Amino acid sequence: MRQPLQIPHLAGREKPLRELGLSPTDATWLTLVCYHSGVFTRRQYAEIHQCHRMAAHRLVRRLIAAGVARERLIPGTSLKVTHVHGRILYRALGIEKCVRHHRVARPFVVLRRLLCLDHVAEHPSLPWLPTELDKASHFLRRGLFVDDLPQRTYGGALNNTRSYFHHQLPIAAGDDAATFVYADPGRDTDTELRSWVDSHRRLWIRLRDAGTRVHVAVVTRTLKAWSDYRRTLDRWLSPRAPLAPLTPDDADTLAAIERALRSGQPDALAPWGGFQAARRILLPLRQRAEQAGAAAPRLIDSFSTHHAHRLSPDSLTG
Repeated sequence: MRQPLQIPHLAGREKPLRELGLSPTDATWLTLVCYHSGVFTRRQYAEIHQCHRMAAHRLVRRLIAAGVARERLIPGTSLKVTHVHGRILYRALGIEKCVRHHRVARPFVVLRRLLCLDHVAEHPSLPWLPTELDKASHFLRRGLFVDDLPQRTYGGALNNTRSYFHHQLPIAAGDDAATFVYADPGRDTDTELRSWVDSHRRLWIRLRDAGTRVHVAVVTRTLKAWSDYRRTLDRWLSPRAPLAPLTPDDADTLAAIERALRSGQPDALAPWGGFQAARRILLPLRQRAEQAGAAAPRLIDSFSTHHAHRLSPDSLTG
């Protein structure tokens, strides 16, 4: 008989699914999926559980028959994915409103979620923070400030909602070390990587100042991407050149944006194009003000790369 995966950060969270009649193994697996991806492939299930593919087939059939999952090919790939969409599961876990994995997503988002699940399942003993609240609570408890957290505002000036850790990628963190996962579904652009780094830069600086080691783990679908990222990440380990000091105009802009933020007025940031545009101006200016004239420390302390072979483009089946 298959045994449930040992996943410390989910300890006890699977109980509501057990109460719905699921076995310990299925409840633990579906809890992991609901929290981290909303999707999985049969191959992932079979290899992670080290069982025959028929066990994965039987689970998927049961989920489809219960009306809580559907199976489909990801457009442009040969991967067949099981999407766990049943709100009853997310509602039982208490995450229906804070995790959107039950919704239909674009193909590259589905691939990214599969990569995230693959990495978390391969490193089950790490202290993963599965929800936005878990992540924010951990870092605020460590003494960091809200402004240190990656964030984005949605809904416009009059009805805005602020989301933290909006990239929705896995983070594992304790008091001594933190792991930040970047999953690359193979979009052939570094725009999203640069956005992810920029939004986390301030958090990483604060953590390293507090003595917490920052580790970045990149998950890829191809060996070429795996190799390319190793070269990129290696550069992040080297100190960077000194930053230029602020000009008088730069200092005035920094002060004006910070005043506008403190005012709390919805239209205060309109001169800079709104919150997101102002934030893109603000963060580099803050960094230059804090580190001007001195060599900037290296961005991270260590890195790893994970080639998710189960999800590679030449995989013939999910």
